[in-house]
Amino acid sequence: MKKVFLFALLFSATSIMFGQSNTSTVLSTGVGNSATVGQTGLSNDSDIIQDGQMNPLGGVSNIAIVNQTGIMNDATIRSYGDRNFAEISQVGVLNSASQTQGVGWAEDNFAYAEQDGLQNTSTQSQYYDNNTAEVYQDGMYNTATQYQSTGTNAAMGSYALAMQMGEGHVSDQRQIGQENEAYVYQAELYNYASQLQTGDRNVAVIYQNDISLGGFNVATQNQLGNDNYAEIDQGLYDAAFNVAHQDQMGDDNYAYAVQEGVLNYSIQEQFGDRNSSSTSQSGFFNWAGSLQIGDDNVAFTDQIGDGNVAGTLQLGFSNFAETMQLGDGNVSGTGQFGIGHSSSVMQVGNGNMATVIQVGP
Repeated sequence: MKKVFLFALLFSATSIMFGQSNTSTVLSTGVGNSATVGQTGLSNDSDIIQDGQMNPLGGVSNIAIVNQTGIMNDATIRSYGDRNFAEISQVGVLNSASQTQGVGWAEDNFAYAEQDGLQNTSTQSQYYDNNTAEVYQDGMYNTATQYQSTGTNAAMGSYALAMQMGEGHVSDQRQIGQENEAYVYQAELYNYASQLQTGDRNVAVIYQNDISLGGFNVATQNQLGNDNYAEIDQGLYDAAFNVAHQDQMGDDNYAYAVQEGVLNYSIQEQFGDRNSSSTSQSGFFNWAGSLQIGDDNVAFTDQIGDGNVAGTLQLGFSNFAETMQLGDGNVSGTGQFGIGHSSSVMQVGNGNMATVIQVGP
């Protein structure tokens, strides 16, 4: 009986040892570094390295905090430079988070990742100064990637936020420049969001099923220039299997797209300055496209129904085009070539067709 008891005790202790398997490696070189690691569960691993390579004193005043509760969580924080702050908190199973901050002096960057669920992955990279990145994941199999670089020292940084609730979401945010802002809100199932901003003071926003059922939506935004604004809203009225794409090349452009329903497609292309494009789709199998080449053009497209098609081409300056289709199977095309044209098309019913061509100086 005594032997059985000792064997059971030994087996229990061995199980506890193998059940934890936590590993933590912290390397801090310099002045005022602080690292806090707390791990509870099975096979958690944490790796923190803080060193300001360009500073004679090494890393100065860096703080890294890792909290992991669950099974086989992994966290990596690398802070190079001055006064960086990084925090990772993971609760769940098989989550992974990685943060990298620094290049040059790399002052005052902030990165935060919080994961609660199963097999979530977040990767945050920030280079040069004053950038802020935040990731919140609650669900399963979500992936968030954030990359920010101001490109120079002593610059105003950018801000990126990704919030994922549900299952199978992918968010990719990349910003190169100063004072850019990127926001992604994802809920429900398997939404994909991609944002690329190159320049200064650009804003990109994506909503996917944040207040509705649905999923499997795709939204992509590319901005090259300054002071552009792009927004895609796929978060209303059971939005599913919708695709929206926005390209802005120039300055002070505005693009907005909202999709309610299933299998709608929207594309907005802007090449120039101060162009404005707004698209709204509600229903099934609608298609809308707008192409603006020039400056100060305005395009509105509104589709309510199923199987509608609308295309707008503006080549020139200060043109205005408005298209509204209420019903099913309507087709509209507008082409404006020149300066100062104005067009308004409204179709109510089913199977209507309209074509507008405006050419002038």
